Amino acid sequence: MKNTFLSLNQWLILLFFVNFLLLSSACTKRPNQIGADLQPNQGLIQLHYSDTIDIIAYSVQEDSVRTDHTESNLLGSMKDPIFGTTVAGFYTQVRLSTSTHDFGTNPQLDSLVLQLAYSGYYGDTTTIQTIRVYELLDSLSIDSAYFSNQIKPTDVTDYANYSFAPKPKRPFVLDEDTLSPLIRVRLSDLSPALGNKLLAATKDDLSSNDAFLDYFDGLYVTADAVSQGGAIMYFNLPINLSRMTIYYSNDAEDSLRYEFFITSTEARYNRYTHLDYADAESEFKNQVVNGDTLLGRNKFYLQAMSGLKARLRFPGLSDIQQSANGKIIVNEAKMIFTSMSLDTVMYYAPTQLALVRNNNDGTYSILDDQLEGESYFGGSYRSNYNNYQFRLNRYVQELLSNDSLTDDPGLLLFIQGSSARANRLILNGTDPQVDTLTRLQLQLNYTIVND
Repeated sequence: MKNTFLSLNQWLILLFFVNFLLLSSACTKRPNQIGADLQPNQGLIQLHYSDTIDIIAYSVQEDSVRTDHTESNLLGSMKDPIFGTTVAGFYTQVRLSTSTHDFGTNPQLDSLVLQLAYSGYYGDTTTIQTIRVYELLDSLSIDSAYFSNQIKPTDVTDYANYSFAPKPKRPFVLDEDTLSPLIRVRLSDLSPALGNKLLAATKDDLSSNDAFLDYFDGLYVTADAVSQGGAIMYFNLPINLSRMTIYYSNDAEDSLRYEFFITSTEARYNRYTHLDYADAESEFKNQVVNGDTLLGRNKFYLQAMSGLKARLRFPGLSDIQQSANGKIIVNEAKMIFTSMSLDTVMYYAPTQLALVRNNNDGTYSILDDQLEGESYFGGSYRSNYNNYQFRLNRYVQELLSNDSLTDDPGLLLFIQGSSARANRLILNGTDPQVDTLTRLQLQLNYTIVND
């Protein structure tokens, strides 16, 4: 009788063969079929993309910006062929370099010099600039907020009337020393009154910085409006190179000097004026001054130094909201702002734009999307594309989930750091006259989930 029982080795071989067949069957199953029985009905989900959503964008004037405690103080004038003429100046206190100083018996003025250290510029530095310096006749406070349109009273005497071609990249040679780029403005050539006032300070006036600030309020430094070209210079005041120096003698000694410093503890602020855009380009004036918002469909403008911001609204989202038959889920929403002209040496593009929620009461608030971080939110100038990109997933989702979308006041766009920068920017609108230009657009990927 033949034995029909399998040996242990034969059982192991058979078990291996069965497992091999099972694995081969699983591997030949199509990936998109795995778990297919767990997927919801595909007809309930609709994927959509649009970059033609109607957007309203136009420029408006800034009332003012806060300019105390800025990293740089701006000075100069610039006549832009499109934006017109801008003038920048600043108010500042100066402080004692040492307390309880004594100018001695019968001090005599040799000269008074204001020295300012460059930290940058914007515009055409080949244009001659004329600087004016006046004595401030009202006190400043380090604890107060100051805005770009605030005017302080000054004495009528101009102590400078100094004309020069800015050299913000050229080292300055003083005696035998080579210093970082700076300017030196003599404040005693036209009138010795300011230098003599400082020498007339009593021991009590020089006993402390607070006492000295009660005696001398400070300076107002400004520029004449240029007729063409021009630049806005940036100066770093709270460094050792920026100072006011008085050279004098007394009955006991000759060739004396004393330094008045400008530090981070001194109050100072920038003042800007755009002269009501009187000499700006006509199309610019019609949009910005006369309020023709439809011109924003061609192009709109941003300007630092309390110049211009843009208002943005998204009426086209209502069409998407009304046409959807279910819940709208935003997968990605990107705003693309493209510059009308490429970055240039003279009017180079700002490095960063700011996009915020318009509260419709003169204030604004940070968008939730910005809380995700700069790498997510965006706003930096992308030189390869000549544009700026913002991700607005949360904001657009909120609008599409809102029953009163048309009541939303929209967003505000401006140049970041505009309180101490001189940049300007022209952006393409949603329907630029030159059809080869990349238009303003909201690129929206979204899903409609039907009930």
